[in-house]
Amino acid sequence: MLFSAFSNALAQDLLGLPLVYNYSKSIYQGGSRTWDIKQDSHGIMYFGNSEGLLTFDGRYWKTFSLPNHTNIRSIWIDADDRIYVGGQGDFGYFERSPQSGLVYRSLQDLVPEKYRNFADIWNTVGVGQSVFFRGTNVIFELKGQKIQAHPAAVEWYYMGQSAGTLYAQDKKNGLLEFRDNKWTPYLKDLPFKNVKIASLMPFGKDRMLVSTLNNETYALQNRKLMRLNVQHSDGSYTPSLAKIDDSTFVVGNAKEGCHIRDLAGKTIQQIGVREGLQNKNVTAVFVDRQKNIWIGTDNVISVISYGSAIRYLRPNMENDVTGYSVLIFNNVLYLSSSNGVYYADIKSKLADQSRSPSVFSLLQGSDGGEAWRLEQLNGQLLLGHNKGLFQILGHSIKPLSQGIGTWKLLPLNMVYPIKESLIGTYQGLELLDFQQGTFSTKGPLDGLSDSFRFLEQDENGTIWASHPYRGIYRITLSKDTRSYRAELYTQKNGLPADYQNYVFKIKNQVVFATEKGLYQYDYTKKMFMPSKQFAAFKDLTIRYLKDDQDGNVWFCTKKTVGVGRFDSGRETYHLINFPEIAGMNTTGFEHIYSFDRNNIYVGAEKGAIHINYDKYLKQSIKPIAMLSQIVATGKEDSLIFAGFFSNTLRVKQSGKSLKDSLLQLPAVFNSFRFSFSSPSYGMHQHLEFSYKLSGYDEHWSSWTPQSEKSYTNLSDGQYTFLVKVRNNLNQESDVAEYSFIVLPPWYKTLWAKIAYFLLAMLGVLGLVRVRKIERRKQQLKHEQQLAQLRYIHQLEIEKNEKEIVKLNNEKLAHEVMAKTKELASTSMQLLENSGALIKVRDELAKLDTGEDETSNLKRINTLLKDIEKNSANWNQFASHFDELNDGFLNKLKERHPGLSRNDLKVCAYLKLHFTSKQIAQLQNITVRGVEIHRYRLRKKLQVETELSLNEYLNTI
Repeated sequence: MLFSAFSNALAQDLLGLPLVYNYSKSIYQGGSRTWDIKQDSHGIMYFGNSEGLLTFDGRYWKTFSLPNHTNIRSIWIDADDRIYVGGQGDFGYFERSPQSGLVYRSLQDLVPEKYRNFADIWNTVGVGQSVFFRGTNVIFELKGQKIQAHPAAVEWYYMGQSAGTLYAQDKKNGLLEFRDNKWTPYLKDLPFKNVKIASLMPFGKDRMLVSTLNNETYALQNRKLMRLNVQHSDGSYTPSLAKIDDSTFVVGNAKEGCHIRDLAGKTIQQIGVREGLQNKNVTAVFVDRQKNIWIGTDNVISVISYGSAIRYLRPNMENDVTGYSVLIFNNVLYLSSSNGVYYADIKSKLADQSRSPSVFSLLQGSDGGEAWRLEQLNGQLLLGHNKGLFQILGHSIKPLSQGIGTWKLLPLNMVYPIKESLIGTYQGLELLDFQQGTFSTKGPLDGLSDSFRFLEQDENGTIWASHPYRGIYRITLSKDTRSYRAELYTQKNGLPADYQNYVFKIKNQVVFATEKGLYQYDYTKKMFMPSKQFAAFKDLTIRYLKDDQDGNVWFCTKKTVGVGRFDSGRETYHLINFPEIAGMNTTGFEHIYSFDRNNIYVGAEKGAIHINYDKYLKQSIKPIAMLSQIVATGKEDSLIFAGFFSNTLRVKQSGKSLKDSLLQLPAVFNSFRFSFSSPSYGMHQHLEFSYKLSGYDEHWSSWTPQSEKSYTNLSDGQYTFLVKVRNNLNQESDVAEYSFIVLPPWYKTLWAKIAYFLLAMLGVLGLVRVRKIERRKQQLKHEQQLAQLRYIHQLEIEKNEKEIVKLNNEKLAHEVMAKTKELASTSMQLLENSGALIKVRDELAKLDTGEDETSNLKRINTLLKDIEKNSANWNQFASHFDELNDGFLNKLKERHPGLSRNDLKVCAYLKLHFTSKQIAQLQNITVRGVEIHRYRLRKKLQVETELSLNEYLNTI
């Protein structure tokens, strides 16, 4: 029990814990056990698993099985990235195939016949031109295309290499060395005769580190073994070891996870279930090029970001607390949390304080509530607590003000010692006094009772306070500092909103963090205005600000922690985010404490996060873009690239052009899905990608964390998919690319075009021939049409001449008719006048006159006789009228002999289309008389009612 407690204490030696990422069996889709782990030159990880070979490129897991579907116990990768594996009853190697991924070739057929009945291959090691595979009874050496067997004297326990020399442990002969194609004793008398070596690796010049399966570690130098850390060996199963750097290594343990040890074999840190592992039964450990520790446990593959510049400080491993603030005072790190204050000693002169060999302890009396903020004032350490204001004295606390929760202290001047400071509490302001080295409070000040968590004083002496849900307060103290007046500033005063406003002091300037970036108060305009000095933070929803010694500005947004790197030349800021810890910081109570460039502390949901900023910048390396998979889609999916080359796949073959060496796909494959990644793991896995399909896209895509892109309905042609990746420091990778050709459909092929050309030529010839025939037909038809047109033209001429004659005749007839009507009218008028004159004569004859009058009457009578002679004109008119009207009057007399002369006159007038009024004037009677006459004529002519008199007369 005492030993167990001591071991747990050792596990907490370092303050900072690395972040752990776990990949469960459901994610990597493999077997329960992982036996070996390696990494190739491209950065891809390989895992010898109970279901075969697993690969991981940072985004995608893939599985490749052996033909007999058994375990892969060991892996070795040579300089050409050929993966040699040792399985169960089989061994061989995987080679890259662009379309198949990894293709396995078994070497079992090269094994001499008598040694083919072997079991597991536990170790696979390459040395020089040979690759060695260790079974229990025999070691196989592959050189070229031949395999030589090295049988064991009794049993081979272990095989490994160090500094280019191959070593093996034999049960009988101890540790052997392979030189000049033979095994020679190196250390025959091992202190662990019946215990197998787990790992052997170089550590320094002419020095090796040897670990055994029972958790013993030895230093091997000059053929002598020296036991390390004898007192702490518990004999537990320790199957794997890996070197971290020149001073530390990691050991996998089946009981306690993994141990980080120094060269003396002392455990300086233990990482188990409490520290983040999901399982502590470790079967394999490996350290990659980014100093991440990979761990194979039951049903889980974990990666520990041990080499990262970011670490966790967890003061309470049993019950995590939320960290609110951090302060280093007298070489002691204090962390205020959701349940008290924790402290830990810091090793002096240690650049990275998270590597201090120390443990956290709870400050007695500080628990039982939230410890909000640690403040250093007048060389003293103060604590704003849920229960009030306290002074920390060593490992105890002294109350200064109790009853009201305290947020923050604001010194009213900068002259040391500061005599008066404001205390921001849950219910207003209080005054803190410092006299003769002692703090005392003067009680609450009269004024607005509100929660003042953010307080700052600008260069004009104005005190500003912010409330996240109300606005900004401008506070004016009375001269006796016993009361204050608070004026609320809101959106009407220039703030973008009434809520989410915070006040901070950066570079001795008071700035206001809003939802639209940083603002400053313009005393001239009496308005809040966007800050020109901090324009780089525009549109960011800032929750916290803190400047450091180098002029950089650290900030927190809703879920992100970042820093504005100050460029003194341009007087601007370049923003850098830390995506590795996104969402881990304390939301709503953000805090950043900058001790120096190597020690930045961020309040977190589990204690605090430590950032070695200087190491973070130096550690950053140029990322690598890698294509993981390309799938072409037609009627069904087809894998055209399986993702085992990082840069170009276009190999120029001898005698062939570059285009000839490209993959050519049928036209049916016109849709593609590209998957890409970057071999960056653990804390380094937060990257963004940009891509472009040359031949389709005109521009690069915007940066995105998504690692897949699909294209559909591509036309035929040559395409090149380009992808690049960048990290949060805006370092971009080289471009990875893959070129391919989509063949045209059959109707666009060269043979089709030749056929189209031939058909077109035949078509042209046929068309020419048809056109000739058509032209002849057209010519004959044209000649016939011309002859017909000439005949028609002649007929038209004759017809036109006849029409002209007819029109002239009709014109003459109309003229004659008009003249006839005029003549008839005139004649009829004269005739009527004659009748009237006869009546006048008759009346004059009846008069008795004298002599003179008689003579006058005689003269008048003579004249009337002359006029009467004109009555003969009617007969002449009738004769002439009949000639013009085809004997109308004669025909009328023949049909109707009973018609009187006057009836014939009326009929003649009607034939000439005279109206009743005109006839009345000619007849010297009324219109009514004409109507009566017409009625009598209808009776005489026996015209039916439905037929008009004019229509009847026109029929004669």
